[in-house]
Amino acid sequence: MNTTDNQRIRQLFDDYLRMYSTRDDRLTELFSENFSGFTGGGDFLVKNREEWVAITRQDFAQVKDPIRIELKDLAIQSLADTIAVATGFFNIHLPIKDNILSREIARLVLIFRKESEGWKISHSSISIPYNLVREGEVYPLQELSERNQFLEELVTERTAQLSEANDELRKTNEILAKEAGEHKRAADALERSEERYRSVVNASPDDITITDREGRVLMVSPVAKKMFGGKREGELGEEEYMGRPLTDFIVPEERDLVRAQVALKFQGGMTGPTEYHGLRLDGSTFDIEVNSEFIRDATGSATGMVVIVRDITERKQAEVERKKLEAQNRQLQKTESLGRMAGAIAHYFNNQLGAVIANLELAMTAPLRGANPQAEIVAAMKSSYKAAEMSGLMLAYVGQSMDKREPLDLSETCHRNLPMLQAMMPKEVMLKCDFPSPGPVITSNASQMFQVLTHLTTNASEAMSEGQGTILLRVKTVPAVDVPAARRFPMDWHPQSNVYACLEVMDTGSGIEDKDIEKLFDPFFSSKFTGRGMGLAVVLGIARSHSGAVAVESEPGKGSTFRVFFPVCDEAVR
Repeated sequence: MNTTDNQRIRQLFDDYLRMYSTRDDRLTELFSENFSGFTGGGDFLVKNREEWVAITRQDFAQVKDPIRIELKDLAIQSLADTIAVATGFFNIHLPIKDNILSREIARLVLIFRKESEGWKISHSSISIPYNLVREGEVYPLQELSERNQFLEELVTERTAQLSEANDELRKTNEILAKEAGEHKRAADALERSEERYRSVVNASPDDITITDREGRVLMVSPVAKKMFGGKREGELGEEEYMGRPLTDFIVPEERDLVRAQVALKFQGGMTGPTEYHGLRLDGSTFDIEVNSEFIRDATGSATGMVVIVRDITERKQAEVERKKLEAQNRQLQKTESLGRMAGAIAHYFNNQLGAVIANLELAMTAPLRGANPQAEIVAAMKSSYKAAEMSGLMLAYVGQSMDKREPLDLSETCHRNLPMLQAMMPKEVMLKCDFPSPGPVITSNASQMFQVLTHLTTNASEAMSEGQGTILLRVKTVPAVDVPAARRFPMDWHPQSNVYACLEVMDTGSGIEDKDIEKLFDPFFSSKFTGRGMGLAVVLGIARSHSGAVAVESEPGKGSTFRVFFPVCDEAVR
């Protein structure tokens, strides 16, 4: 017990004696609401405060004049932090007869309890050795002696109970002290963890934000103030962010998308970063990449999110510049290709026209020489046909063929041209086919499909090492999402249908170098020493005129696969 409590209890004990001596009714204010006691002149144990107050007032009414209490000794003992016992020995001098209650020493025991209002008296007991009362003394009551003995036994019992309670309290205090130590260690570990976390957050070039389950901001890193502040950077404080929905920092037109994607991510249907347009506090917008993960408790329930936001404005600008340079490069390549094509066409037409002119001149002079001009006219006609054929190929390349189109079963069309293709192949080349029946139906014409088949199989045959190998022709139907994006021509092609017919030509030839693949469909380009260089250009032109595409898969030494995609006609889809 500390000094303050000891002094307070001594003061209460003195107040008790003083008020009892002066017959002061305020004595009862010192008692606890939960009070018990034994009165020296009563005949039973008082078990509540109201009864004690009534008895005390009756006692004061019987002896109204002040009495004197001669205190002999006093001891104060702490039984627990909130329980104390004060024991006093004294004589009581009354204003009657011999003026003394008993010449033997009486004992007063007060039990104090520390309550919310301070220390209060919870039990009072006065013991007077009535069995030793001599003649002429007041109150020779044997019954009171017996009651006093009962009270002493009760005090002993209460003391034992308090001692047991004190032991339990001590054990509880030991447990609490141990738990307090563990709590302090956990708090220290948490503080160290938080310091490491703050170091990571402060060092990160990205904004790291923590939200609650509803997406309201609980914490932001210093980077956020610069990233989302804009021109208001100097004015920003925590209140600019705390408690606000994270969607406040996304442009309004994308907020519903954010909520939908968060819900999808919660269900496990979405992973990886997502790009949005961020909204700064000054109203300006910028490109951001957002990656998030749910914070979960021990039961697996989501309690919040960790959101990492990266400013990708520079990256986006770099992508725009890269695409611009790629477009310029493709334009330069196209210009170069057109230049080569124009030169090759001019050279080819000059050769053919030269042959036509020369043969016609010879035909004109034949009568003078007595010869028949028929051979020269035939030669001129052949050259004219070759020039016309070249014109047709060029029209096919630019997608302006005037041939009439109609629904065609691609498998049937390929199968019908198979004998001619086999006749064109060297004997060492094996031609295999896989044509399902019925096949996918496209809108085209047989002549154009024959050109595609002829050019692709010829290209595959010329790629065979030493003229030996296998060519596989296959027709199948594929959804638009399965059309390869890599090495696909035209490069800016976009699907116009949900379903496409695919003509696949696979060879076991020498393959194609990566550097040559993007040039394969340029007019007059050839990586071989054979061919005119117009075959694949015509294939791409026909595919383009059908709103289709051509995909190439090749690796040096492992052969090549060309796939031509044609949209399946609407009637066939239905």
